[in-house]
Amino acid sequence: MEQVAKIIGFMKIVENLCQIERDNLMSGGRRETDSDHIMKLACLIMFLRPYLIREVDYVKMLEMALVHDMVEARSGDYSLSAQVGNPALREQKKKAETEAVEYYKSILPPPLNEKIYDLFMEYERRETDEAKIVWCLDKLEANLQANRFSDGDVRYWADCENGDWYYRCAVTEKPLVRELNEPVLTELEKAIISISKENIAKCGIKICG
Repeated sequence: MEQVAKIIGFMKIVENLCQIERDNLMSGGRRETDSDHIMKLACLIMFLRPYLIREVDYVKMLEMALVHDMVEARSGDYSLSAQVGNPALREQKKKAETEAVEYYKSILPPPLNEKIYDLFMEYERRETDEAKIVWCLDKLEANLQANRFSDGDVRYWADCENGDWYYRCAVTEKPLVRELNEPVLTELEKAIISISKENIAKCGIKICG
């Protein structure tokens, strides 16, 4: 079947996604990959879903987690810290990711191509409850993982581009979490901010700005 051949071909892109590295370090010191992050994000969605007040489309949230960073297999990773104060880089990221998801749409068979495109665009627009929750959990999972290296040694953040931004971000509440007003999401954010503050203090780091 033509569909199977196209899906097998696309799995090369999925494999590449498993090799895209992020700024975060794993506990043992290796760089986190996109696939590491996606797996943990999907688990957070599964773990929190029973405690959400809203009625949400659980399957869509899991599918959105799988898709949300898939463009990076083609565009590469643009760390959030590198985009601080750099609107040109943000625009470059948006352009590269749009081109990537449109390319996926062109090579995958229908209706799969439309599904992946629509999930990615819904996540980017953050207009639905599902997209907002997945976006918040995406950021919270990243903040939690950032604290995992060597029992909370967060000094490595300073070596990232605009690394000081990571310290400020790690202890700052996200407006979208407040907007959603989901108690379990709010408590998760508070707990992760507390871990960040403890590790920053343990490492003797003073946050500037």
